[in-house]
Amino acid sequence: MYQLSSAVLSTITSVAKKSIPDEHPLLSTSLINGVRNLSEMFTKGGKGIGTAYLEDPRLRTSYLSYYVPVNVSKIQLLLEELRPVLRSFREKEFRVLDLGGGPGTGVLALVDWCSSQSLPPLDSLRMTVVDYSAKAMELCADLWQTYARQCHPHPVPPLKTAVWNLEHSLSSVLSAAGNGYDLIIAQNLLSELFAGSPDPIAQRTEWAKRLMNALTKTGSLMLIEPASRMASRGLHLLRNNLVSGTSCSVYSPCLHDGPCPALIKPDDWCHEERAWVPPALIGQIDREVGFIKDALKFSYVILRKDGQTVVPRNPDYHRVVSELRNMKGEKRVWLCNGKGRAEIGRQDKESSLSNAAFEEWHRGAIVRIDEIVRKERKGRPAMVGRILSSGVAEIIRPA
Repeated sequence: MYQLSSAVLSTITSVAKKSIPDEHPLLSTSLINGVRNLSEMFTKGGKGIGTAYLEDPRLRTSYLSYYVPVNVSKIQLLLEELRPVLRSFREKEFRVLDLGGGPGTGVLALVDWCSSQSLPPLDSLRMTVVDYSAKAMELCADLWQTYARQCHPHPVPPLKTAVWNLEHSLSSVLSAAGNGYDLIIAQNLLSELFAGSPDPIAQRTEWAKRLMNALTKTGSLMLIEPASRMASRGLHLLRNNLVSGTSCSVYSPCLHDGPCPALIKPDDWCHEERAWVPPALIGQIDREVGFIKDALKFSYVILRKDGQTVVPRNPDYHRVVSELRNMKGEKRVWLCNGKGRAEIGRQDKESSLSNAAFEEWHRGAIVRIDEIVRKERKGRPAMVGRILSSGVAEIIRPA
């Protein structure tokens, strides 16, 4: 199960304490209230939140202590998904752009992941962070320098930062890499861009197209949004527009490049729920505030130009897009692939060695079924497909 490194946690704690030097941030009243206020702001705050909350020292401490570890963790989980394509960068520079990353969450996640994986090597990293907020860039530099001291004697590469209105032209930022970026990260940013526009999805699509154009031929665009219905569906729409309107394809999570089936019904959306070991402080804050962070919830898409995918395209492969539900005499789950979404069940009496892995299916896993049986009822195939005892059900790649 995923767990944050001690180096990252120590770095975040050290910088968080500086925001309120006269008050210990661990479970202080201001820390708890700050997390409550930030949660309210993020879930109900409306349009164009930005990173202005980082100007307030108490909210800044709460954000660093609670939200930065969560966001770093999400990115590191997705870096693990990119591992197969990152192996090619052992012998050359790896250029990274973190857009709207607040205090440099994306590059902190990457440098920590690379320091333990050597993939790409630390000395190959060339990283740039861009955000609206000058205070965010100050925090970014502080986190970077603090982490570098934690990693001594391993040298951490220098970091470039820039304060920029991300809704304005990004041409100078995007061209700064020369031959392009190998990874561009935009986390919790898309739903804030062009929020007052009559057609925000269209403007975000054009914005993201420029990011795709700024990638190298083997580069990746990582877009991460909150797991809410509105933010997730906005990401699904943008994904559809990019895949149909540019020469890119989905690396993950989708197993196809067709229209997103989650958009067919207005109440549907797709999101991740990844297991992790929450840091002790986050567990303590949750108990005080009444939150539950026993899993990391988010929506994402990783896009590439070279056609690489997290697993080979296969019509028998499906992605699990729900929890495994226990029902009377059977278990059911929702799956998604290029044919759309489908509800699949296996009756308890059909349990066998060949389909035993069905019991371990979980949201985000990529699975294979060799045969789905749909009995006819009144001349129509049943809505729920069945896995029989003779069928094969396996996990190709866990979430």
